Amino acid sequence: MTADDHLHAEEPAPGDPGIGRHLRRERLNRGYTLEKLAEKTGLSRSYLSNIERNVNSPTINTLRTIVSALGVSLSRLFADIDREHRVLTRPDQRVELTRAGVEGITYTLLNPNPVGRLEMMILEVAPGASSGEQPHTHSGEEVGLLLSGELDYWVDGVHYHLRPGDSVSFESSTPHRYRNPGPVPAVCVWSETPPGF
Repeated sequence: MTADDHLHAEEPAPGDPGIGRHLRRERLNRGYTLEKLAEKTGLSRSYLSNIERNVNSPTINTLRTIVSALGVSLSRLFADIDREHRVLTRPDQRVELTRAGVEGITYTLLNPNPVGRLEMMILEVAPGASSGEQPHTHSGEEVGLLLSGELDYWVDGVHYHLRPGDSVSFESSTPHRYRNPGPVPAVCVWSETPPGF
């Protein structure tokens, strides 16, 4: 099998969902093997393969490392994804991300559209996980609805205990943080503007 055959043998089946297909396409467009991309990123070949097959969800920092090695931006990558499903996003087409250094928190983007003014996501917080002890701020506005579990939320130092069906809304410039005090994951639908990813 030639190197060219090897590259084409890795191409996904039509309709392969998720961010992995787009990363694979960018890699193949540059003529990179998984070994070459592993060398450029410092990530293992098997981990990169799992990301491309949507077996593993990369952290934001890992995703940035990969797109940097490929010479593309996150905005361009998400724009490519968005062009394919601007109106409809199927569950298996959602983009799942985690933040490096933050354990037990997963963000699943419901509308991966970096040029839009609104971002919607499913936020899942594992039992005991938190956004950190220090409140954070950024520009924009947020609205969150707790679907299941429970969540402690602090906005401007005021503590709110959320139960399923409760929602919060606030200016993101107000110091805020959260923690899951319960024994099961807290699952929320969250929206923010402007997009944070």
